[in-house]
Amino acid sequence: MYRPGRVLKRNLLGHSGMNTIIRLSSILFFLTFAGVGVVLPSEDSGKSLPDTAQPAEERILTIQEAVQMALSRSPEILLAEAQTIRAREAVRESRSLNRPQVFAGSGLAYNNGMPLSIEGAAPSIFQIQMSQSILSKKNNNLIRESEEAGKASRFNKESAENDLASRTASAYFRLHQARRMITLARDRIEAAQTQQEITESLIRAGRMSKVEATSAKTAVSSARQQLLVFQEQAILAEMELKGYTGLSDEVSIHTIEPQIKIPVLEADIDILYQQALENAPDIQQAEADIRSKEFHLEAEKGERLPKLNIVGQYALLSDSNNYTDYFNRFERNNYLLGLSIQVPVFDGFRSSSRIAQSRQELSEARSRLKILKLELKLATQNGISALRIARGACEHAQNEVDAVREKVQANDAKLESGKISRKDFEEIKAQLFQKEFARLEAEQNLFQRELELLGIIGNIPAAFQ
Repeated sequence: MYRPGRVLKRNLLGHSGMNTIIRLSSILFFLTFAGVGVVLPSEDSGKSLPDTAQPAEERILTIQEAVQMALSRSPEILLAEAQTIRAREAVRESRSLNRPQVFAGSGLAYNNGMPLSIEGAAPSIFQIQMSQSILSKKNNNLIRESEEAGKASRFNKESAENDLASRTASAYFRLHQARRMITLARDRIEAAQTQQEITESLIRAGRMSKVEATSAKTAVSSARQQLLVFQEQAILAEMELKGYTGLSDEVSIHTIEPQIKIPVLEADIDILYQQALENAPDIQQAEADIRSKEFHLEAEKGERLPKLNIVGQYALLSDSNNYTDYFNRFERNNYLLGLSIQVPVFDGFRSSSRIAQSRQELSEARSRLKILKLELKLATQNGISALRIARGACEHAQNEVDAVREKVQANDAKLESGKISRKDFEEIKAQLFQKEFARLEAEQNLFQRELELLGIIGNIPAAFQ
């Protein structure tokens, strides 16, 4: 049977061995200087090579700075501001209903026979028309409706700022906690490896069964997997934070222990609920929507009332339109100034139908506001309860860490005196690692509950100024 491996071995060790070695050396030399990477197996082939890339720029960032940067750079806020500006311009447009309307133009035409009109005006070289509303309840209420709608759009920006500040602060805290957990996970790996070495030595000495070796190996694998999870969480949190703050991907964010004092969360539920009613964008927007619909209803009712406008018109006529043939006296410059009075008599029930629709819309808006207030009160109570539970869990986690740490300190002295084995001591240290992980998770849960309660009462940006 033909076996390539044996032929190569004979060639290398036989008569032409030296020539083959020279040819292989030439090939390696060429590949090296041609820029082709050649990887040779070694004892450290499983380890990652040192990173020779330029180190990323490090940016020290506090949680307050991160929130403020997000509020000033985020496209979401720019979009909300654009919507607010658009609503303000809509209000300005509605106010034109009670302002003078002036139109200038020409009505050039040629007619044969009796002078006819173009859109109700005589053919003219130049004409100006003016109209000014001086009595229209409908116009007044339409303007007020537009103003309240503009206020409601302003609350959209506040809601967007509240949500963005919450997400930015949450990403910052998750990044900070993930990096703390990474440090803790690396320490746990070292402890697990030490425990594995102790187990293997006891097995070799015949003082422990081989089953324990599998358990020790599994503990190391579990610690490494836990480290991988925390590293990925840190990567995602940092990417999310960069997206909110607008920092470049080349920048490495260095976090600082978040220091947040929120005394408002210590208040009673009635005080918090009242603050939520005053600050929550959803409630404010719903109240503005109700006022807007109230003015719209009054505007529909105003359709039944008389309207009074000042009207004026000027026209420069031409003597080529047969005016001299049909009128005793022709005047080239003509003007008109008077009042236009319109009294609705019958509109086929259009006004009554629109009034009924507006009343129903107003009733629906009031019902929605009641539902929002009830949901807000329940959300406030749930937020307070969740915060209390999170605080209790955080205190309990800290107490467990303190208890296990004291146990480690007490057994450290026993280890030196030989009253406890190294294996038992490492097992107690492993318990400490788990309790410290639980404490960090409890702190993160507590911070999230604080953000949620701040979001309910609607003042997250103020807490990070």
